[in-house]
Amino acid sequence: MDLFKRSLILFGFLLMSPFLKAQDAPYSMGFIPASIEEVDVAFPLIEKWHLSGQVDVQLVTQGAYTNDNPFEYTQRKVIRPWLMYSGFKNLKLWLGYAHNQKYAVEEAGNYKTLENRLIIMGTLSQNMPKGSIFEQLRFETKFFDDRNGNHQTIPRLRARFGVNHFLRQNKEKPIFLAPNIGYYTELMLKFASKDYADEHFDIFRLSVYYSAGITPNLHFLVGIIGQMQLRANGNQFDVYYGPMFSLKYSVKPKERETFDSVDGGAD
Repeated sequence: MDLFKRSLILFGFLLMSPFLKAQDAPYSMGFIPASIEEVDVAFPLIEKWHLSGQVDVQLVTQGAYTNDNPFEYTQRKVIRPWLMYSGFKNLKLWLGYAHNQKYAVEEAGNYKTLENRLIIMGTLSQNMPKGSIFEQLRFETKFFDDRNGNHQTIPRLRARFGVNHFLRQNKEKPIFLAPNIGYYTELMLKFASKDYADEHFDIFRLSVYYSAGITPNLHFLVGIIGQMQLRANGNQFDVYYGPMFSLKYSVKPKERETFDSVDGGAD
């Protein structure tokens, strides 16, 4: 994990070096282990209109600056229903709502609040000879009360670029079906009022994972996440890192599931 930390820091600083040089305030950095567990259920709605639905349930846990256990505290619980349109050849459109119950973690400076999000998302994918690449743009608006009890409405823009490598299967009866190695980078920008946060930069995230099918209806993902987040005070970065697990059940069988839309991350 030390190598992973160093790699994440180096990549993050290279990416944000212009941003950091432009600031006068000193920046500090803390490391927080975290874990993400997610279960998704996908189902068809009106097939002739190319409409389907999905419901995600997510649990995020974390440690603190001096606690290396990513499962020590519950950070948040999420319920996220989606409506998806797949009538275009390589483009999928998503409309979603997320109900985030966040919990206080005093050791990490987190406060308890209820956050709701409205989400519009599009994913464009291109097939490759032995894999695929995808670009994803997500616009979401967050509604919550801050630590002072003031209601905040914060639009956020998220851009993701990812790659999937399809792994070969040589066995006649393999243990797992259609395995993949996937990875993505994601940048998030927030547009908050000046009384909440001056900076637009919010989160830069990296994720690497292995995914495969247990049955044509049931697929899983196992991976790691690393992200650098700027706190609302504008002078502290938190680096979250740790394992990520996801399980997806599709009512309609799928030959391959690449988890392009998985929302693996901590706040």
